[in-house]
Amino acid sequence: MDVFWRTIDVIQCITLRTRPERRALAELQFASVGLLDRVKFLEREPDVEDGKRGCFHSHQAAAAHALQQSARYALIFEDDVQFLPHFTGHAASRAAHFIEHTMEEWEIFFLGHFARKMELTSQPDIVRVRAMDGHAYVLSREGMQKLCSLEYRGDQVDVHFHYESTQAFALYPMIAVQAALYSDTEEMQREADWNDDKLKREQDLYQACVRRSAVEAAMRQLGLPNGLDPGSLQTKRSDV
Repeated sequence: MDVFWRTIDVIQCITLRTRPERRALAELQFASVGLLDRVKFLEREPDVEDGKRGCFHSHQAAAAHALQQSARYALIFEDDVQFLPHFTGHAASRAAHFIEHTMEEWEIFFLGHFARKMELTSQPDIVRVRAMDGHAYVLSREGMQKLCSLEYRGDQVDVHFHYESTQAFALYPMIAVQAALYSDTEEMQREADWNDDKLKREQDLYQACVRRSAVEAAMRQLGLPNGLDPGSLQTKRSDV
């Protein structure tokens, strides 16, 4: 995985001072992917009046720190991150290639997320998304600046920024999820199957995109207007 970690200038993990056990679990995860020595833990005080606000400001603080360090790319984790078994060196190299060599303008690049909309790109393991969740993502310098400029509006950071970004991309399939722990922000215990829906949705959206892209290619070969399916006028974008 080093090929990917080396592309990132600043790597941080947000954690609460009052939850040392969460930091300990995160350290085990980072050690498993050779990242522990690179991660700076951003220890925050809990916002007892509004957990969402505290989370939002914590992500802003991480972005602001990266800007202060003149980082080109900043990787931000939350302390419930859990890496998936299929996170391989190949996946890491493809993510690094996108970060360093893509011609796309991007603000945020997800390693794990809850996809709401998806579109294929020229790289089969990279997708353009509208997505939520903030447990594992990379910001470009433009993304850091945009996040820092926002004002809290009562929603979590993934609603304020992540989902609203029109320049968001993701590694497919995702390589990090959130552990089924208690959420201080949402004040709820996550069930053991917490990640099942997001993983299934990611797969379903991607397969729908592939099918629609194949239809578009067939239509072009038949000389029909690009991107049109005579039955349903579908495009390669998927937001089922």
